[in-house]
Amino acid sequence: MNISLVEFKSLVLDRLLALLWRQWSALGVPGHGPVEERRVIDPEPLLLLSLTVGRYDARLFDEILDWLVANGAFLNVQRLKSLENRFDFQCKAQLSAISELLGKKSNNLLKWGRLSTAHSLGNPEPLFFMKNGKPLPVPDEHAPEFSAHGLMRGPIRLLGHAQPFPAKGMPTLLLRLRALLGVNARCELLCLLGAAHEIHPSEIARQTGYFPRTVQNALAEMTRSGVVQVRSTDREKMYWLQSGVLDPLLKPGGIPVQWISWVSVFRALEMLWLGVIDPKRQDMDPLLLASELRRLSREMRPLLAQAGWGSQLNDDSLYHGEEYADIFMRDVKVILQEYSH
Repeated sequence: MNISLVEFKSLVLDRLLALLWRQWSALGVPGHGPVEERRVIDPEPLLLLSLTVGRYDARLFDEILDWLVANGAFLNVQRLKSLENRFDFQCKAQLSAISELLGKKSNNLLKWGRLSTAHSLGNPEPLFFMKNGKPLPVPDEHAPEFSAHGLMRGPIRLLGHAQPFPAKGMPTLLLRLRALLGVNARCELLCLLGAAHEIHPSEIARQTGYFPRTVQNALAEMTRSGVVQVRSTDREKMYWLQSGVLDPLLKPGGIPVQWISWVSVFRALEMLWLGVIDPKRQDMDPLLLASELRRLSREMRPLLAQAGWGSQLNDDSLYHGEEYADIFMRDVKVILQEYSH
């Protein structure tokens, strides 16, 4: 291989953390470096990926907690739980722990309690790791909200620096719609309608992670406003926005919303990260590692295809033996370059 697995893990982690910082900074988390400027940020899948990868950056993790205390009212808890279950994000313990914390901080145990998941604790493990994969030392005093879910970390001392999310700009469009219309599926629907000339309900469901029936029912009601238009063709219905009505919000300067199926992308990236740090895949001989990376590629491909990036992974059947490891790593670099810049 031209690059070792150790080097590849370091590259993947750096790019993933850069992506997470870029998006959270655009939502108002204090940070350094570039922020997302062009694309709408989807906070629920962003949080789910962050709870996995953020274990390797304790500062980012706690800045997110701080932001959630200030802005958590605009997260869709029902959708968060649904996405975590349907897409099998691997952050149940972290999600349960932060739900307990936010329930206390916001005095809204009813809302956040829906994320709490009873599960076998097993042996407690450190919440945070250093970038080299070694556990971050844990102080003698532990945060009870995390200890209750089998995760050891020091006491939580939020700085309270988080501000309300920005009231302008494309990245916060979904959150701004929720502030205007309430936390419901129609906000995502408007984002998708603003991004496309016309769109089928099944495509909206696929890109947002909502159930098709939820999307269909909401669209049927939204057409009654006259703002959402519909036409039937071959027993299918296509929906679009009436020109001019919501253009200043959804198409500022005539530029359509730039929406990405972040649910699919972020689950694929979580698979990638957990796949390359899997203890079973360390210290393998090159041939066996190439076989394991081929398997990982096949798991990721359907999700990336949903986001329009399936073609970025080379057809693994064209490559034999250990040479596929280099092909896979090169493909991943291209994808991470797109999403982290």
